[in-house]
Amino acid sequence: MNLKDKLLHFLDNASRAKLMVYACVLGLIGLALMSWSLFEQGWIPVMAAMSVGQGVGTLSFVLFLAIVFIDLRKAEFRPSIPHPTPEPEDD
Repeated sequence: MNLKDKLLHFLDNASRAKLMVYACVLGLIGLALMSWSLFEQGWIPVMAAMSVGQGVGTLSFVLFLAIVFIDLRKAEFRPSIPHPTPEPEDD
C-alpha cells in the first residue's frame, strides 16, 4: 500500500468530529506555549513558543485542512440552473 492509497483510505474513513477535537486541543496547547513566553521572560519559554508552539499550531491547522478536504470529497456539487433569458417585448 503506497502513500496515496493510505491517504485516500484515511480521507474515506476518518472521523471528522475526532479530528476537529484533536485540532482544537492542539491549537489550545500551541496557544498556551506561545502565551507562556509572554509572561515568563527567558530563553526556554521563547524557544518553546518559537519551535514547539509553532509546530503544534501548524499540526492543528493541518488537521483542520484535512477536515475541509474530507468534507469537499463527500460533498455533492449540483450545477446551478441558469435563469431563463427574458423574452423581448413586442410593441
